[in-house]
Amino acid sequence: MAGESRFARFLDATFGTAADAVRGIGRSSYREPLKEELAAIPRLAFGTLPHLASALVGGTMVDAVLRNANKRPNGVAFVMDRERLTWRDVDAMSSRLAHVLTGEGVRPGDVVALLGGNSPTYVALVLGIARAGATAALVNHHLTGRPLAHAIDAASARLVIAHERFTAALAEAEVALERKVYGGGALEEAMARAPLAPFAPVKPGAREVLGNKAKMLLTGESPEEPDYIYIYTSGTTGLPKPCRISHARALTAAAGFAKAVFELTEDDVVYSPLPLYHASGLMLGAGSCIITGATLAIRDGFSASAYWDDIHRYDATAILYIGELCRYLVAAPEQDGERDHQVRIAVGNGLRPDVWPRFQERFGIETIREFYAATEAPGFIVNLEGRVGAVGHVPWRRSGWMRLVKYDVETDTHERGPGGFLIDCEPGEPGELLVRLSERPITAASEFRGYTSEEATQKKVLHDVFRDGDRYFRTGDLLRRDEDDYFYFVDRIGDTYRWKGENVSTAEVADTLAESESIAEVTVVGVAVPGQEGRAGLAVVVPAGGAFDASAFTTAAERLPAYARPRFVRVTDALETTGTHKVRKTNFASDGVDPAMLDDDLYVLDGATYAPMDEALWAKVQDGTHRL
Repeated sequence: MAGESRFARFLDATFGTAADAVRGIGRSSYREPLKEELAAIPRLAFGTLPHLASALVGGTMVDAVLRNANKRPNGVAFVMDRERLTWRDVDAMSSRLAHVLTGEGVRPGDVVALLGGNSPTYVALVLGIARAGATAALVNHHLTGRPLAHAIDAASARLVIAHERFTAALAEAEVALERKVYGGGALEEAMARAPLAPFAPVKPGAREVLGNKAKMLLTGESPEEPDYIYIYTSGTTGLPKPCRISHARALTAAAGFAKAVFELTEDDVVYSPLPLYHASGLMLGAGSCIITGATLAIRDGFSASAYWDDIHRYDATAILYIGELCRYLVAAPEQDGERDHQVRIAVGNGLRPDVWPRFQERFGIETIREFYAATEAPGFIVNLEGRVGAVGHVPWRRSGWMRLVKYDVETDTHERGPGGFLIDCEPGEPGELLVRLSERPITAASEFRGYTSEEATQKKVLHDVFRDGDRYFRTGDLLRRDEDDYFYFVDRIGDTYRWKGENVSTAEVADTLAESESIAEVTVVGVAVPGQEGRAGLAVVVPAGGAFDASAFTTAAERLPAYARPRFVRVTDALETTGTHKVRKTNFASDGVDPAMLDDDLYVLDGATYAPMDEALWAKVQDGTHRL
């Protein structure tokens, strides 16, 4: 409802939701998710309420660690290979680091940059920084040169804690800050000399926090408490931006996933090879285990060949994934132990519809729970019911908390209706997902702290969206919904291109092509072609058998609408990825498809098939004599 008033929105949310229920109750596709969601309410309420209450009065992840250390001191908290930390160990290590940092002049509110690979020690260092009242800036250890220097500078870090294997990169990036080196360096020596007396966690008192909440509710203003961590978000291009995560947000997210999604107990073991500098690895993986006292089994980098050996070695009962890892596992040869394991649940995001059933059936995993979230977004969507391909269900869509709005890919603008307000999408219609920002958020679940850059923060906020004065967070993602209010990821804005008057999702094209057994890996981008409007599709392919099979590719492409079929194919040996396994697509788009500029083999759509493209054929494409 464009230009809706508060009262109109209330009526639509109340009676519209009731009307949806009446219309949908006859469909099992509508009833089943409601059953699952109703069943989840008790575990969500009873499992998370204590932690939500703790967050409201200033509780932190460090508090949860101390509870575990008191209750189960010898319980294993984090394990990787031979490194194993109990909850007592984590308590002691974080305490000693807090002593060292305060001795170095670190004060509450300061920022300490942390640069290291996955390990139990890494998590303990994050907690030690928080225990001292400082904020840990979790720097991607794959960064070098200017991006590395920028990441540390953007966080306004006071000092750097770095593993010894990354000190050379810091020197090359000319990072001049004082550094504490671990992994056999001076930091361990300093911690060994630190006082044994427990370091009391630095945090605002409950009275102060409640006073701030009361002030916010009355006036809309509240002093901000120190951040827990900075997580960098930059996608696959651009310099990294530190995203601010509060203690309350970390606690709330961890409790929600631990209890309502993973359904963890202290006897569970969660296996994760995801990077700990990323939100999924630290906030959801380590965070869920801290909340419940479960164990996190860590690997420093994904390995398809070692995956199931790790699962058995650690007796894992749950796994945390991103979709690309599942695809790698499905593509790998059969291995001993890939079915006779104890894994009962897999939780993650980005699992493609074509991979999902193959992954679940081949490895015998009973429950898969896909979710959609952005590190800084004030909310998430979760698929509790296991509907293949969906990122989640939004049963109260009409409340306006999350809305899909019409977006014009060609002009890179939102479509507007009467009064200049944005327009809701119809079922099946892709649109940008927006999340409503509360003017006075009571809990961290609806909080958007933004980035260390105010300019970057404001770019993510839309004002006067459906009525004067409202504010929404821009996810930058295109999604669609069905009539049952299941949401499906379509693509990142910027990854969708327009060809022959039609919007084409690179993700959906890649998903369809990837179903072909002749293709090991594929990504899709739009490329500019002289004399042509819009952008033509380019599929960058890593063949499964070493040689590109043009006939098999043509068969796969024929499953797409004619306008969505890639006009060009580039055959390469490997797709470069980020540390979180996202393909770096921007280089392929900027490289274009001029065969004189590329060493890779190129093919062009020639009628119903794909033909090798040389410079002569490229010239015909440019002058229009070879029709695309």
